[in-house]
Amino acid sequence: MKHLPRSRIFRYGVAYTGLFFISMLLVLVFLYSFTFRVAADKIEDRLDSESQWLGEILDDGSELDMVSRLNFHMADHPGNLGIYLLLDGQGRRLAGNLDLTPNAQINPGEFTIFLHQDQPDSTEPPLHIVATSMALSNGCQLLVGQNYQAIDQIKRELVPVAAWALGISFVLGVLVAVFLARRLARRLEIVNRTSHAILEGNLDSRMHRTGSGDEFDNLSTNLNRMLDRIFALMASVRGVTDNIAHDLRSPLSRMRSRMEVALLADRPSEEYKEVLIETVEDTDRLLATFNSLLTIARVESGAARDGFSVIDLGQVVSDTVEFYLPVVEENGQTLQWSIEGDLKMNGNPDLLAQVLVNLLDNGVKYAPQGAALSVAASRKGDKILLEVSDNGPGIPPYFREKALQRFSRLDASRSKPGQGLGLSLVQVVADIHGGEVRLEDSQPGLRVMVELVPGSKPDTP
Repeated sequence: MKHLPRSRIFRYGVAYTGLFFISMLLVLVFLYSFTFRVAADKIEDRLDSESQWLGEILDDGSELDMVSRLNFHMADHPGNLGIYLLLDGQGRRLAGNLDLTPNAQINPGEFTIFLHQDQPDSTEPPLHIVATSMALSNGCQLLVGQNYQAIDQIKRELVPVAAWALGISFVLGVLVAVFLARRLARRLEIVNRTSHAILEGNLDSRMHRTGSGDEFDNLSTNLNRMLDRIFALMASVRGVTDNIAHDLRSPLSRMRSRMEVALLADRPSEEYKEVLIETVEDTDRLLATFNSLLTIARVESGAARDGFSVIDLGQVVSDTVEFYLPVVEENGQTLQWSIEGDLKMNGNPDLLAQVLVNLLDNGVKYAPQGAALSVAASRKGDKILLEVSDNGPGIPPYFREKALQRFSRLDASRSKPGQGLGLSLVQVVADIHGGEVRLEDSQPGLRVMVELVPGSKPDTP
């Protein structure tokens, strides 16, 4: 509770309550003024009509007739709040329900509001009257008015009611602000505690979800997905680090052993040359590993997005296949390819060519001599499909998902050349092009399906 005044939610709630209070006050003032203005207009309209009507009745008679007719009118309307006074030409009272002539100046055709005490020594409060006058043809003057008692009573009753309504509204607004602030603060405190637990090293902690589907649940879901992604990347980095250490240790150990043996005794220059050649080959393999890692990192960081343009994937496939065909034939294998439909898309031609080279290189390395490799590029609905297959040993279903991870190799002994990064690069290139990679059974062999979105824009990191 002591932190409540510092809560932004509480301050917003109080500010909103204040604005609501001011708005309600202005509305009440407007309604108050408008209501009594309308009531006053109606009274003035009635007084004007009544004075005109009485003037027509009284104007054609003697003073005695005027007095009789006015008394009859007052007797015929006993329950109204009308004020009547008939004066002769000298200002003397002839008839009416006022005993004394008002001190206020009441001009014909105008409405005057005044206080009038009919009995000078009376302890009753003075009358609040609105009146108009009319000059008759015989010199008499008729005053017609109405007591403001009903309107004054409404004013006296409405003002405290409005004050209570405003006060209750303000108190309720503050209470609602306190309730909302404390409720939201509890939800935020859960997020803060979970974040603190993660910072303290409890990496398995996740944001609590109530299942209500509100904004906090959506935030918790996104934060949990983000944490899962971060920890998956951390695990991937640890795995990559272990694999790099393993893949570097073997060639470095061979290089060191080979050079130590060469230095144990004097040898012919041809043996030294052979040692250097083998050392260069191991160095090339190390460089190839680092180059592949750098390429993957470059693609994942978004730097490769600068090379995006409108390209014809069919032309990229054709050029790449023709370039790689001699390698396939030299290995005693065959290669067929087909290109169907309009394959224009937004993409990076160098990365897409590298995808095809990696897939063909896997086929050449793992499929036996005499194996048949095939490449097909076609449009399937709103996507472009690049398919590379062979009739080699393939990849078992249980290993296909793992095969797309870095340094994952079915050959655990690493007896065959390679770094286990080829399919990883294929995966990240497909991701940056808005697509996906699927490994399927070619019966026999492996079929790699790369789906690409033609009009996709590169995702921002």
